[in-house]
Amino acid sequence: MNEENSDLAGKWVILKDDKIIASDKNVGVILKISEKYNEDEITISKIPSTHYCFY
Repeated sequence: MNEENSDLAGKWVILKDDKIIASDKNVGVILKISEKYNEDEITISKIPSTHYCFY
């Protein structure tokens, strides 16, 4: 993760057209925001925390 996006570590995000359009630590907030969009046009994902390493 580059420094530009380091504030997103551990947050849920909504991606649309390869751009982050919303982010929050609470998935409920993200799910509420996502209701405005067609499910085929967005992706919801969690940005891994810098404190955990997945292998």
